[in-house]
Parts: sequence; C-alpha cells; structure tokens
Amino acid sequence: MGRYKQSLAQEAVEEYRKIATKFNMTPTELSLAWAYQQPHVASTIIGATTMKQLKENIMAYSKKHLINDDVLAEIDVVYKKYRDPSKL
Repeated sequence: MGRYKQSLAQEAVEEYRKIATKFNMTPTELSLAWAYQQPHVASTIIGATTMKQLKENIMAYSKKHLINDDVLAEIDVVYKKYRDPSKL
C-alpha cells in the first residue's frame, strides 16, 4: 500500500474525481461507464460489498451514454499525465 500513498496515485484519483463530478457522475460510475463503452472490454468485474455499492455499480451502466468525446478528451489528458501513477 505504501507505493500508492507515496506516489502520484492520489493525485490521479483526484483528477478523475473532478472529471466525474463535472459530468455528474461518481468516480465509480465514470470508471465503469468508461469500461462499458470500450469495444475491447467484453465484461467488467465489480467489487461491491454493500447494497449501496452494488446499486452504484449497476447505475453506472445507465450512464455509459454520458461518456462522450468531451469526457474522453478529459480522461485522456489525465491518463497521459499519470500513465502509471503507482510508480514512485
């Protein structure tokens, strides 16, 4: 876990959180909605341990239409800045 706290991972997460908020999604919804619309992704594995998390994960599927070119462009900027944020 140390590598995540001593790296750029928290900064990257915050940047993705800002994108999610800007487009009226939670970070979970943003990440799953993005994954759902990727042509090379056949399925996603969700890790819900509570009913609240399960509902949020399921709702993400209904938000996949929100992943438009504007959202993808912002995600791409963050990805290019933090390609592997867990490395020190």
